[in-house]
Amino acid sequence: MISEITFSKKFTAFWNQILPNSKNYIRLINAGLTERVYEPLTPARRKNNIALINVISFELVKAVVERKLTIDDVSEKYFFKSDEFKFISDSSVSFLSKFSYGNEVELPLDSDEINEVLVLYKAIYSRYVANSKTVQVEPEFSGCGFINQANGDIACDGTLIELKSGERNFSVMDLRQTLTYCALNHFMKAPLIIEKIELFNPRMGIAYSEDIESFCQNLSALSSRELFSEIQNFITDINFVEEYGT
Repeated sequence: MISEITFSKKFTAFWNQILPNSKNYIRLINAGLTERVYEPLTPARRKNNIALINVISFELVKAVVERKLTIDDVSEKYFFKSDEFKFISDSSVSFLSKFSYGNEVELPLDSDEINEVLVLYKAIYSRYVANSKTVQVEPEFSGCGFINQANGDIACDGTLIELKSGERNFSVMDLRQTLTYCALNHFMKAPLIIEKIELFNPRMGIAYSEDIESFCQNLSALSSRELFSEIQNFITDINFVEEYGT
């Protein structure tokens, strides 16, 4: 079994075959199809802490959505010295320790990095939580074939949002990962209603959104149903095991 992230990063021959326009389309997206929401943050001084800052800001959004924290809690000056914040920070460090880059984290976070956490949290919260009717953080998608169960970032009001908070533009892998979530969702017994997708980079201040049908057509010239079926056929084919292992 593999994760949706591994699936998105590898199997290049398969992806190139079913998404022949992906490389051209991501160039178009980054060249002018993105929405400039606001100016990008100042480049981080300690690049090795970017992942931690991103995780903490997302965890704050999650905690507010799940009513473990209130908006007022996070707005208080003392919050970032509180036990609640320390718990979220420690949990985020523990999560990142599972990955190689997690060992590069430098603690404690300085005042500029704490401010980045707050800015990213506010950007995500104001765009997706504050005025949405329905919000689900880390929506769950059942596994299919040789892809494990997966969790997206946010689903709200019929839109699946994938957050990418690095100091970069969007990539082909981002498109593949988002498409994989949509395909897994399509074949679930009780799928989420996903009418649109959105990529959002709060660090760079950019977003890209598109309805599902146009997204699939622009990448592959196939309908969403046809494209999702192609993905399902590949990840459930017994030859997948023989060629790639699990």
